[in-house]
Amino acid sequence: MAKAKELVAWSLVAAALLALTGCATVQPWERGKLAKPKMALEPDPLGSSLETHVYNYREGSTGGFGSVGGGCGCN
Repeated sequence: MAKAKELVAWSLVAAALLALTGCATVQPWERGKLAKPKMALEPDPLGSSLETHVYNYREGSTGGFGSVGGGCGCN
């Protein structure tokens, strides 16, 4: 029983150390690098929005998911 508690304690310490390594301070002069388009989570927001719109219309014909439209792609 003591061995299991020790293992859990060491696991928590290891998890905390791993979590701390992900933290970073971004200096003001480094923010320009992060603002570049290639760093965006969504590289093409307009294209993604269009894909989502078309997907919602196609899935609207299946029903039960709260989507609107008849599945034909028309408004």
